[in-house]
Amino acid sequence: MAAENVQKAHYEAMHDDYERHYYDATSLDYRRRFIFKPALKGLDLSGARIADIASGSGWNTVLMKEFVPTATFHGFDISGPACRAYQTNTGFPATECDLSAYSHEGELFDAAIVIGGLHHMVNDLATSTAAIAGMIKPGGYLIAYEPNADFFLNVARKAWYRVDRYFEEETERALSVEELKSCFSGKMDLMNVRPIGGPSYISILNSLVLRIPMAAKKPLASLLNVAEVAYNSLPGRAPFPAFLSTWQRL
Repeated sequence: MAAENVQKAHYEAMHDDYERHYYDATSLDYRRRFIFKPALKGLDLSGARIADIASGSGWNTVLMKEFVPTATFHGFDISGPACRAYQTNTGFPATECDLSAYSHEGELFDAAIVIGGLHHMVNDLATSTAAIAGMIKPGGYLIAYEPNADFFLNVARKAWYRVDRYFEEETERALSVEELKSCFSGKMDLMNVRPIGGPSYISILNSLVLRIPMAAKKPLASLLNVAEVAYNSLPGRAPFPAFLSTWQRL
């Protein structure tokens, strides 16, 4: 089976569990506070047309709309059911596509977001990143959030990918900023990088991975989010399982 079809089948098989853990109210609050708020700091996207790449059911669009209420969005996902859910949840259109074989036609976007999507495209990352860059107008922005390959526990993460049914080790892995810089060379300029991910990232956002009961997440978050702020102030990239990056189209 082709790599893109493996990822599509894998995502659709785990969709319900993924939705329940990654997009419950507590996880959405984590994304709001620790992903979107810092990612959008200093960016004026008022009235922008924004592409949501690997958009899933649209919850990242819903969150981003809170910060830029005048923006309009368009979802792109490999899964047809996800695209239909995106349209229902956001009221915006969605396109089912495989980015490794996609060439955007029509008006370019002012910005794009990809929240945890690029690491599912590693079997054809160069082609997929080129497709994303080709969707953004010159001077436009890309916000990308991905698992960090420079994390000091990345070896353990790779081992977990091999044994946990919620991962597809042949077609997904953590990424480094340097790898993305190489893929985007000549197309996108790296503006900034913010390594993130402490106890709340591990236990709240990734509760599915640790099999943390849903009922425990809200009380845990009240404690762990305080620790998250302190942890995110540590220096370097090695302590952090993920990173936020902002790019500008050349």
